[in-house]
Amino acid sequence: MTTKTENESAASIQTRLNNLETSINSLLDLVKKLSSENKAFKNSNSRLMQERSELQLTNDKVRAQIEAMVERLKALEKTS
Repeated sequence: MTTKTENESAASIQTRLNNLETSINSLLDLVKKLSSENKAFKNSNSRLMQERSELQLTNDKVRAQIEAMVERLKALEKTS
């Protein structure tokens, strides 16, 4: 036969286990959410780095063209 104290202790343990299970499930949900967000941020960062690289190449090409035009203008000035 179980006593009232034993029943209360078992109920207390069960309550604590239920609370722990709820906390663990909440943490697992949070981990899944953060993992998904992290993946999205990594993909976004990768796209932005690629875009930056392309813009840098375009910028370098334009800079070279402008420098070439300036040199041609200087050469025209000298011949005039």
